[in-house]
Amino acid sequence: MPIPMLNPSCFLLAALTLSVAAADIPTTAAKVHTVTVYGDRAEVVRHLTATIEAGDHTLTFENLPGATDLSSVRVDGKGAFTLIDIRGERIQTKEVADERVLKLTKELETLRAQLNDLTLADNRITQRKAALEKVLGRLTSVGKESANAEMDPSKWAAYLQYHVDTLAKLDQEILANGVSRNSLTLDLDRVQRELNELNAQRFKFRNVARVRIEAKQAGPIELDLAYVVRGPSWNPLYDIRADTKAKTVQVNYHAEVRQSTGEDWKGVALKLSTAQPNLGGREPQMSPWFIHRFVPPPVVVTGGVVLESASKLDRADRGSSERNRFSALSASAPAPASAAMDFSYARVNTGGTAATFSIPRAYDVPSDNKPAKVAIASESFPSEFRHTCVPKLSPHVYLKAKAINKSDFPFIAGPTAVFLDGAFVANANLDLVAPGQEFWTYLGADQSVKVDLKDLGKVEELSGIFGKKTARTVVSKVFKVTNGKATDVQLSIRDQVPSSNHEEIKVVYEEPKYEKDTDGFKVDQSKFVEWNLTLKPSTKQDVPFRFAIERPDGFPMVGQ
Repeated sequence: MPIPMLNPSCFLLAALTLSVAAADIPTTAAKVHTVTVYGDRAEVVRHLTATIEAGDHTLTFENLPGATDLSSVRVDGKGAFTLIDIRGERIQTKEVADERVLKLTKELETLRAQLNDLTLADNRITQRKAALEKVLGRLTSVGKESANAEMDPSKWAAYLQYHVDTLAKLDQEILANGVSRNSLTLDLDRVQRELNELNAQRFKFRNVARVRIEAKQAGPIELDLAYVVRGPSWNPLYDIRADTKAKTVQVNYHAEVRQSTGEDWKGVALKLSTAQPNLGGREPQMSPWFIHRFVPPPVVVTGGVVLESASKLDRADRGSSERNRFSALSASAPAPASAAMDFSYARVNTGGTAATFSIPRAYDVPSDNKPAKVAIASESFPSEFRHTCVPKLSPHVYLKAKAINKSDFPFIAGPTAVFLDGAFVANANLDLVAPGQEFWTYLGADQSVKVDLKDLGKVEELSGIFGKKTARTVVSKVFKVTNGKATDVQLSIRDQVPSSNHEEIKVVYEEPKYEKDTDGFKVDQSKFVEWNLTLKPSTKQDVPFRFAIERPDGFPMVGQ
C-alpha cells in the first residue's frame, strides 16, 4: 500500500537536526506522524528530519511494535540521497543472568530428589506393615503341615503389644513424611514458578528497521518509515436523529479506534480505511464437483438384527460432515444534545475498492486498547416518514424514515443510537449504505396511530347445482385504523393470503378486488398483501379484507 504524501507544513512536528559524518544515525526523535487504520491492522509512518554529511549512513529505527510485519517496512523521503537498502530485523536480547537460572535449576533438582526419598521411605514403611501382618497371620493360622500356634497367653500379649506399638510408630513416620512432602511441594512449586517466569523473560526481542542511504552531498533530508502492525482496529458508530417536523434524518458518523501495539500515537494524522486486507486480493477458487453412481451396500445380519455396513455408515458420517461444512460456509443511549454544535468533517477519498477517511485534526490514541471516539461526518438528508404494521403478528404500529445517502461517505454497517424529535427511542443497526443508496431508519412503535384487527371468522360454502360442485372457505377480517396525530400519516398495513401449490386450489380476492398492483394495494410473490393509506389528522377508518379458498367438493386440503 502506498505511503501518503506528507504535507511539508507538518514536518516540524518531528524535526530533528543531526550532523553525523558517515556513520550510524540514531532516530530517537523520529515520531509517529501518520496512521492509517484498517479493520484488523494499521499502517504507521514515522517521520524524520535530519541534517547529514556526504557519504554512507545507516538510520536505525528502534522499538518497532512486536506485531510489526517486518516485510512491510518501506521508506519514502526527500533530499540529496539515494536509498541503498532497508532491513527489518528481530533482535534477541538477554535479560536474565545464567547464574540465577542455574541456581534455581539446582534447587529444583534437590527438592525433587528429596520428594523422591520420601516416596521411597513410604514404600519401605508399607512393606514393613505388610510383613507384620504376614507374621501375625502365620502365628494365628493352623495348616496341615504346620504345628498349631503356641497358646501361651503371656507371649501372645507381648507380641500383640509389639505389633500395636510398631504399627503406631510406622503410622507416625507416614504422617511426618506427609508433612515434609507438603512443605517440599510448596517449595518446589515456588521455585518452578520463579524459574518459569525467568525463562519466559530470559530472552526478549525487539524489532528494528535499518535504512542505509548514500548522501551525495551534505544537507537536510526528510524521511518517512512506514510499516504495518497487526492488532489495531476501528468500528463505525452512528447517532441517527429523525425530525418529523423538518422531514429530515441526520446521521452523525463516528468511529471507535483501538490499539495496543505498545506504541502510543500522539498527535497523529489519523486515517480510517474501509479496505479489508485480511480478505486477500483474489476471489476464492472452486474445486471440481463430482457425482457418482450409487451402489447399494451389502446388508449384514447379526443376531436377527439388520445392520447397515460400515462403509455406508462411514459415508453417512462423511455426508453429515459435508453438510455441516456447507452450512458453515453459507451460514444505553447518550442523552440528546441541548444545542447544536459544530462538526469537524473528515475528507473522504474513494478508490477502486475502498474509501479512506482523513480526520482533519490531530488525534491521540494511547496503546491501552481503550476506544478512542473519532468524529467522521454529520450529514442531514430529506426523508419520507411512514408508519407500518403487521396486525396478525403485533398490535403495534411502527414508524420508519426513508432517506437517500447523498453524501460521499459510505456508511459501514454498525450499531446506531436512534433519536426521534430529540428523544432517544431505540438501539439498532445500520446496514451498509453506499453513496447514492436509499436506506431506512426504524424509529420504534408510535402509540398515537392504532390498527386493531377484528377477525370475522370463516364461512364454508358449497356452490354448483349440477355436476361438479365447488367448496369455498371465505375468510373475513377488518382493520380498524385510528390516526391520533394532528398531521397526515402515511400507513402501510401488511397481511397475507395462502399460496396454493395445487392447480385445483385457487385463492380469490373478494375485498378488495385484485387484478394488478396499484399504489393503494399490492401483492408480492410470497402472497403478502399491503395497503398504503393516507390518513387525515384525527380520523378513523375501517379497512375490510376478504378472500375465498376454492377447491372441488371433497378435495382434501391442509394448511387452512
